[in-house]
Amino acid sequence: LWRANNEPEPAATENPFADVPDGQYYKKAVRWAYENGITTGTDETHFQPESQCIRAQVVSFLYRFFN
Repeated sequence: LWRANNEPEPAATENPFADVPDGQYYKKAVRWAYENGITTGTDETHFQPESQCIRAQVVSFLYRFFN
């Protein structure tokens, strides 16, 4: 979704997730999705980027993106 929107810069520089370290290729995308309400992470401080994204999560991301 981030790439489909021409990779916009996230407004915030603060990273809300402890498990999304600096230097990861997906860091800006995660921050953008978080600040736009597309994802909330798995809890307040974790995103779990190494876990598989299940169908229900994809549907939730798409629903939040288009609404």
